[in-house]
Amino acid sequence: MPIVIQSRGLGEPDWRNEVWRRSHFKAYTAAMTKARLTGRCYRLVDQDGVVLEEVNCRSRSLIEGI
Repeated sequence: MPIVIQSRGLGEPDWRNEVWRRSHFKAYTAAMTKARLTGRCYRLVDQDGVVLEEVNCRSRSLIEGI
């Protein structure tokens, strides 16, 4: 199931589509990497438009929780 990665910066009202990935894990890792590099907020959206997760540079990684 394709997952779209959307982003917006601080003060931007609208989300914009960036890229898509084939799995939730690949989308999450791409969004987390982008968030840490750019400081923007990212969210993962499925093909039906449902927001699955929001990721920002202050989010904890999956490995940090162990």
